[in-house]
Amino acid sequence: MAPRPSRIALAVLLGMLAVGCGGDSDRTSSTTDAVTTSTTDAPTAAAPPNVDQYLLQVDEGPRLEPMSSPQTDSGEPFPLPERGAEVLERSGYISTTYQTGQSDSSAGVSSVLLFETEAGARDWMTYETSTEALRHQIPNGKFKRFQVPDVPGATRWTGPDLHGNAIGNVYWAQGRCMLLISLETDGPRVEPLAAGAKAVYERTGGTCPD
Repeated sequence: MAPRPSRIALAVLLGMLAVGCGGDSDRTSSTTDAVTTSTTDAPTAAAPPNVDQYLLQVDEGPRLEPMSSPQTDSGEPFPLPERGAEVLERSGYISTTYQTGQSDSSAGVSSVLLFETEAGARDWMTYETSTEALRHQIPNGKFKRFQVPDVPGATRWTGPDLHGNAIGNVYWAQGRCMLLISLETDGPRVEPLAAGAKAVYERTGGTCPD
C-alpha cells in the first residue's frame, strides 16, 4: 500500500488543480453554512444556491474521507493569465465550492464551479481543459487525455504536477455547474476518476440548481 500523501503534496494538489482555495486577501471565502450580513442602506445580492450535494461522496469513486467541510470561494478558481481572466468573466463565473479528502493511498478534491448560464459553464470548461490553460499551470507537464463514456461531455487527463506527483482530473458540465474531481495517487487514477464522475452524475441526475 502506498504511503499517505503528505500535507505538502496535498497543498500542491489544491493549489494547482483549480480548487479555488488560494489565500489572496481580497477573496470572499466562507463555509457553506456561514452567516451573512446585510444593511438597510443597500440591497443584498441573492446568495448562490447550495451545491454541496454535487460534491463527491465518501462511498463514490476514489472513496476519499473528507478532510474539511465544503468551502465556497468567489475568487478566481486558480491564478489566471490575462486571457484566462477574460474568459472567466465572460463566462459569468459566480463561485467555486470544494471539499478536500484523502485515503490511505490518495488525496484529492471535489469541486463545483457555478456560472450564470449553462453556456458559461461549458465555455469555461473548454478553456480550463485546453492545452493553453494546462501549460500555464504545469508548463512542462506531459498530459494523457481520456474520455468518460458514461458522463456526457466529460473529459479527463492524467500526468505529473510541478513536483512530479502523479495527478489526474475529470471535468464535466451539468447545467450551469462545471464539476471537477482531482486526484493525487501513485495507484490507478483513470478508473477511480471515471467512477467518481459517473456516481455523481447518476446520483444528481445530471442537474444543477437554477
